Amino acid sequence: MTSQQQSKVTDEILDGNLIQLMMKLTIPGILGMLLIGMNTFLDALFAGQLIGETALAAISLALPLTSIVIGSAHLVGVGCASVLSRAIGSGDVKTKSKIFGTLVIMSVIIAFFITILGYFFSDALIAFMGGEGEVAASGAEYFKIYTFGSVFYILAVASSQLMKSEGKIRLAMIFAGLFVILDAILNPIFISVFNWGIKGVAFSTVISMLIYSILNINYFLSAKSSIPVNHKKLTLAIDLLPAILSVGITALLMEVISLVEQSVVFKSIAQYGTAHDIAIAGATLRIYALATIPIEGFVQALQPVVGMNYGAKKYHRIKQAYFTFGIGGTLFLGLIWFPLQLSPATFLHILLPSTNFSVDDLFNFQIINLLLLILPLGFCSVTLFQSIGNGKAAGILILAKTLFFLIPLVLILSAYLGVRGVYYGMLFTDILVVLIALFITRLEFKKLNNQTRII
Repeated sequence: MTSQQQSKVTDEILDGNLIQLMMKLTIPGILGMLLIGMNTFLDALFAGQLIGETALAAISLALPLTSIVIGSAHLVGVGCASVLSRAIGSGDVKTKSKIFGTLVIMSVIIAFFITILGYFFSDALIAFMGGEGEVAASGAEYFKIYTFGSVFYILAVASSQLMKSEGKIRLAMIFAGLFVILDAILNPIFISVFNWGIKGVAFSTVISMLIYSILNINYFLSAKSSIPVNHKKLTLAIDLLPAILSVGITALLMEVISLVEQSVVFKSIAQYGTAHDIAIAGATLRIYALATIPIEGFVQALQPVVGMNYGAKKYHRIKQAYFTFGIGGTLFLGLIWFPLQLSPATFLHILLPSTNFSVDDLFNFQIINLLLLILPLGFCSVTLFQSIGNGKAAGILILAKTLFFLIPLVLILSAYLGVRGVYYGMLFTDILVVLIALFITRLEFKKLNNQTRII
């Protein structure tokens, strides 16, 4: 991207029509996030279709643990993206020149520790998730191989976040698409042709991660980015770490909290249900995660808009962008919500084609997917706080969700209602969290209004 092209993108984000901007940035944002989310969905799909229910149960236990890798990628990527978008808005060239080297070095250091964790503690972690016997052994095997490729995933996803903070969401989507296409090609080859079983699922993902990271890194090294990069002088900018970590930690926290949540959920289902219930929960949560990806596409597009306008001190535009993207996300998810509610068995059969679903299985699926219509503004609130560098507010919101609501509600309701109580606990938790998010966001807008009057 030339400086003139970047200037055009920046001007559009700072002064353009917000609805048109939302459409321009969100469509590739949704597609990009959908493609990234397809990775875990494909792992579950091929495991269920080509290996069997045991493999799907194993992957369902292992996938929450990959939140450690995903969260680390978001720690680096979201933190660096927040700093970069504000630097672009304020015209801070010095910060822009240091951000890429910091991203690369942080990614490599963090991935080293994750690889050690996966190598030595895979069995214990899968057992902690409630795995036993063959399911536990397969889950540990998948997770160990996955963590060996963590450096590629962290580099790819973090650098993709940096691209998006420049406004290059379409290019990030294209690279994500190539990643998923390769994974979809390699999975059946490794499983059915090489007969590698669950190992094939993991190796397919790792190789795809490697190619994905090469594509993203090459974009920055080939001088196509607006960020000045000297590959011979990649250094860790210590002075940027506080700003990166204050925001990035909240992104990591979201994934770690997700791991804790899913651990509580699956352990509760294992306690009150059967292996069938675990497989159903795994399929339900995978489909739900896939359905929420459009929200992530909206907030990915919202991030550079909020960050750049905050850097440029155009605070009134931040509030307008928040509601434009939040309402747009709600309307869009309505198109997904109706089919999921009307025909749950159709979607569950995608992952579990030979399974017979009970009325309870289908109703539990509908309970979880009720959440879709209330999530967009909550997601936008977290993105708002991250984009303006208010990691404290985002962190409090994320911690409150799990510690104060989800864990107590799931444990209490499951004790009385069994497996059904787990699903009700997740539903009530998200309703409460969205209400709190809206309240905190209202307070933040009041503060920004006061700053606008001062200016």
